[in-house]
Amino acid sequence: MPHIRVYGMSQSIVANLSDTLIDILAEICQAKAESFIIDWINSQSYRRGQSVNDTAQIEVLWFPKDPETHHRAERAIREAVICAYPELKHTVVMFRELTPSTYYKDGKHY
Repeated sequence: MPHIRVYGMSQSIVANLSDTLIDILAEICQAKAESFIIDWINSQSYRRGQSVNDTAQIEVLWFPKDPETHHRAERAIREAVICAYPELKHTVVMFRELTPSTYYKDGKHY
């Protein structure tokens, strides 16, 4: 935890992102890098019946953070995605806050 879901990019790009982005986000959140995981979601987007590959969507599921942490994390994610996949036109980053008491890991909640 945090869990990061990536849509709209190839599996190899997401694997490469996991190599560097996790350390950057761990520093921003003052957390252990081992706590982060990036999931590649195999998906295809469409607009008006046509396949489009111009947008990446990154969904971050984590416990509540302050607005400055959101801004710093979004910037780091966006910059890493643009560097890894420069032909993208749009990068969407959204944060979903999890409630600690409803999150369980190995039978224990936070």
